[in-house]
Amino acid sequence: MNKFLSVVLITLLSGYLSSCSLFKHTNGKRDKGKDTTVVHTDTGRIAVMPSPPVIPHTDTVIRKADTSLAINKPAEMAATLWKNRLDYKTFSGKARIHIETPDEDNNFAAHFRIRKDSVIWVNVNLAGIQVARVFVTTDSIFLIDYYHKEAKCYPLSQIAKILPAQVNFSSLQNLVLGEPLGDGLITESENSGDSLFLQVEDSSYLQHITYYKADSTLRNLQITTRKPAGPRATSEYSMYEMDNNRKISTNRVLHLKIGEAVYLLEMYFSKIDFDTPLDYPFSIPRNYR
Repeated sequence: MNKFLSVVLITLLSGYLSSCSLFKHTNGKRDKGKDTTVVHTDTGRIAVMPSPPVIPHTDTVIRKADTSLAINKPAEMAATLWKNRLDYKTFSGKARIHIETPDEDNNFAAHFRIRKDSVIWVNVNLAGIQVARVFVTTDSIFLIDYYHKEAKCYPLSQIAKILPAQVNFSSLQNLVLGEPLGDGLITESENSGDSLFLQVEDSSYLQHITYYKADSTLRNLQITTRKPAGPRATSEYSMYEMDNNRKISTNRVLHLKIGEAVYLLEMYFSKIDFDTPLDYPFSIPRNYR
């Protein structure tokens, strides 16, 4: 059974990196060495391991946002808001991130680059020093630990070997973009004052979502698994900005509980861009394990 998906970003940037003690050692020098593999792609192959995956072409099926809210029936209004998704080909953003885990707190900067439905690239810096890089495709994840001079590659189907949650590419992409974390069918809707409340379900998860009707923005999301003791998360979205007729939340707060462990993730985007030409550089120095 799939595990809870909204933990993905925390485990990628906190669980993996903290286990490597990257945030405890930032003054050491690292050898530059020669790169054995390099990724520069918006159109080509990823030459990162003996059997390189191929970046698929961007999905050309795009769900257009219906911004008309002149609907009296809550169910129809709910369907309109639920279908409202960002229309883009690429995304880049710079964010300050604060993470609290049961073991420690961390503050760092991250630069995200996304090619929709194909690639998620994350570069992590602490105090101006590059400490890690993450490269995710629809079927694989690659991680570089610059302090310990090592790299890892896993198929997403086996990522639970190093992370406490199974990775789903779509949910991770949605988490970075501030979209609902998953798909599903609307089973309940309630029109109350300036807000519209939705319950969305699929075979694994229940999502309770709050939209602000005046501008169609997502404001709050609660997600649980169908397992009574499964993980639970609440996401809050605020400080929406416009970029080429797209509204995106620049402040996100995620509260996550897995068993007795409680996590907090705060993301503050200082820069966002859509549909600009992007590279996704990823190279593993020759002397890295």
